[in-house]
Amino acid sequence: MKIGIIGAGAIGQTYAKLWNAAGHNILLSSRNLEKLTPIVDDIGPAVQAGTPAEAAKFGEAVLLAVNYWTLDQAIAAIRPHVSGKLVIDATNPLRRKDGGGIERTIGGDQIAGLILAAKLPEARIAKALTTLWTGHVERHADPAAPKTAMPFAADAPEDRETVARLVTDAGLVPVSLGTVARSRPLDPPSPIWNLVLTPDEVETRVEAFRRAEAA
Repeated sequence: MKIGIIGAGAIGQTYAKLWNAAGHNILLSSRNLEKLTPIVDDIGPAVQAGTPAEAAKFGEAVLLAVNYWTLDQAIAAIRPHVSGKLVIDATNPLRRKDGGGIERTIGGDQIAGLILAAKLPEARIAKALTTLWTGHVERHADPAAPKTAMPFAADAPEDRETVARLVTDAGLVPVSLGTVARSRPLDPPSPIWNLVLTPDEVETRVEAFRRAEAA
C-alpha cells in the first residue's frame, strides 16, 4: 500500500520504519525538508521524502501524525488531496503547560476523532496509533508474533480492515473499539493510555471506562 505520512516526529518515523519493513511504499513528510532527508536516508532507500501536500496526494491511506497545536496548518496543506481517502488520525489533543508537563486541550466530553472529522469532512477518518508511546512500540512490536494491543476506531468495515492490517503489519495486535464516535478511550486520559497491554486487557479496561462514563 502507498502510505503518506504527515509529520516526521516520533510517531511518523516509527511507523515509517515498521511499514517500510513490511513492504509498504512510504512518503514521509515535513514542513522542514532539509531536516527530513537524513531521516529518510536512515530508514531506507525505498522511503521517499516530501511536503505534507505531496504525502497526502501520494498515499492511498494517510497517517496524520503532527503535534496537535499544528493540526489546522496540516489540514490546510492536505485538504485538497484527501477527498474520499482514509486518514488515520494519530494526533493527541495535548499541549505543553507553562512550567512543565502536558495538559488536554479539548473538553472532557469531546472526542478528538470527531473534531478532526468535522474539520476534514472530505476524508474518511479513523483513529489509531495514539495510545502507546513510540518507545514501547519499538520495544514490543513483533511482526512475527504480535502480542501487544493497539486499539483503534473507524466507521466503515473496509476502513477497519485496512487499519487492522496496518496495525498487524507494524507488529501489534489490532483491537477495534467500534466507530470514531466511540473512540473516547483513545484520547488521554484513559485507563489504556500509554500502557503495554494485551487485547483482553484493553477490552476489559475499555468496558469499565465506558460503564463509568455512562454512570
